[in-house]
Order: sequence, then C-alpha cells, then structure tokens
Amino acid sequence: METKRYEVIPSKVLVRDDGATASPYGACPWTSEAERARWSAKDVGWTVRDNRTGTVGTGRRPWADRAEADSWADARNAPKVASPAA
Repeated sequence: METKRYEVIPSKVLVRDDGATASPYGACPWTSEAERARWSAKDVGWTVRDNRTGTVGTGRRPWADRAEADSWADARNAPKVASPAA
C-alpha cells in the first residue's frame, strides 16, 4: 500500500499554566522537572505532515475542521494527470 504524501494529524500546542504557549516541534520550553509540570499539550485543530520530508504544518494556522484539512491534503495527494502535448 502506497503512503500518501500528506497526512492529516491533530495540531497541538504546549500551554503553560499562565497561558504561555510553545510549539511541540521547537526547543523544549522547560528547564527543570518542576517547570515541566506546568506545561500540557492542547489540541488546537488539524494540520498536515509531509511524509516525504517529515515537515509538520503548512505555514498557516491549523484548520478548525478536519474536513477542511482532509480536502487540502486530498487535493495534493491526488494523482497528477499529464497534460496533452501541444
């Protein structure tokens, strides 16, 4: 079975108890176990993972609706149709 290039996945953000946020794909936002306890992961919508490169996201805010993310991925995962020669 062929793996699709773009896969829809939940978009997550790390949230500290005071409201600060951080990406789960960047540098670790805590420096101690005590600080780590202040952070939790929160789902904030839907995004895509490029299975060729491992890149997560599109450079835009995540989709609130899974169907919108599926539509974006399906359009890019569709087989390419060759254009007729001129």
